[in-house]
Amino acid sequence: MKVGEVFFPDDQDFRQFKNECTIDQGWTICYDKSSCRVATKKNSSSLFDVLRVQSEFNGISSELLYDVIHDGQFRSQWDTAMLEGYEICSVSPNSDIGYYSIKSPTPFKNRDFVTQRCWLDFGQNSEKYILNHSVNHLREQPRKNCVRGISYLTGYLIVPSGPSSCMFYYMTQSDPGGSLPAWLVNKVSKVLVPKLIKKLAKACTKYDKWKAKNQPSYKPWLYPEQMTLGRYNPTEIGSFDVNETLIASANTGEATVGENTVEIDNYVKDD
Repeated sequence: MKVGEVFFPDDQDFRQFKNECTIDQGWTICYDKSSCRVATKKNSSSLFDVLRVQSEFNGISSELLYDVIHDGQFRSQWDTAMLEGYEICSVSPNSDIGYYSIKSPTPFKNRDFVTQRCWLDFGQNSEKYILNHSVNHLREQPRKNCVRGISYLTGYLIVPSGPSSCMFYYMTQSDPGGSLPAWLVNKVSKVLVPKLIKKLAKACTKYDKWKAKNQPSYKPWLYPEQMTLGRYNPTEIGSFDVNETLIASANTGEATVGENTVEIDNYVKDD
């Protein structure tokens, strides 16, 4: 995938993503505990390492986890870091362009992303993929209260391991922009990510009850005929200059923030 281009991954792209998720060669394990494994890898696209999560979900089917990750309405119920999230337009029956903003712990600036998302579901008891990368949709220009981040490639892979269990893989090759200090990246890997995995697992246990009261049959990620978004217009996709995007957000003063001045451990609150 090339940042800035509206792109449709093929079988080779999905296979390559799966290999990165499942093969350990070249990765450095930085957390391995309670069925959650976090690893990092040097990144040629950014100063920030690629981050990968492998986690076993017991009592949660691959279909349920896939629904929870996809359902934007439900996300506001469990993702306490999300500020705003919505789809901008549809690109194809299994692709859209959307906006997502995330709050940062004080005194760091909030981040936002505009990405094209593509998904592929091989059916019941089979693998499911969700991939995204940054694009420049002209209706979503950078906002004053957020630093625009870049997703070179971010994705999820869900592999069923039984009727009610699955392996969950998450990998992101991204740059949050600004001038974040190195210690924060280490904290994200070792503290925040395991907490987020626990929150996701807990959200899955609440989804069916919530969905029964909130448009239970509405799942456009499974039934594309339910999509009501306006179609993507190529003239609304602007050029994307990675260096220009990063330079525009570089002078945030965040690099001087000391580790002891931020309550990062409480950023993702346990339910």
